[in-house]
Amino acid sequence: GLFTFGTPEQCERYLPEILAGDVTWCIGMSEPNSGSDLASLSTSAVRDGDEWVINGQKVWNTSAHHADYGMLLARTNRDGSKHHGITYFVLPMRQPGVEVRPIKQMNYHSSFNEVFMTDARIPTNMIVGTLDDGWRVARATLAHERTFSTMRRPKFVHNAATESRAVREAEHEAE
Repeated sequence: GLFTFGTPEQCERYLPEILAGDVTWCIGMSEPNSGSDLASLSTSAVRDGDEWVINGQKVWNTSAHHADYGMLLARTNRDGSKHHGITYFVLPMRQPGVEVRPIKQMNYHSSFNEVFMTDARIPTNMIVGTLDDGWRVARATLAHERTFSTMRRPKFVHNAATESRAVREAEHEAE
């Protein structure tokens, strides 16, 4: 989403940090009462001067507990179809009004989280794409995510000579 629809300033600000691995991101799309219908979201963004005030809840957010930023879908306009009036934002995750709660899994891990936003604030320059057209950006984000999640792992050529040398060196050091 950000690479394709971000402003030049957003790309200059965020892409180098993303490529360097200096920041972690999560995606805030799913909501508890929406099921798989992402467009029925109820998280709201209301304009207040130079900021948007965000209220709502997201669920099944992977890695939100250590994310610096989130890509957030929020309702900015209730007129028209449910696919219109959604805006795609960059949400700073470590701010007042953003609370992340882990979801305990059966394996005792918490890879997924719930994110609660209560009067969280986002500057107006944090919209990715255009106001009320976030559904288009979200579709592009999901297309990229699905592409990367279905990629096969690279196959590495097994090099028995290198492996046996490493094993011999490790055994020698242990003696």
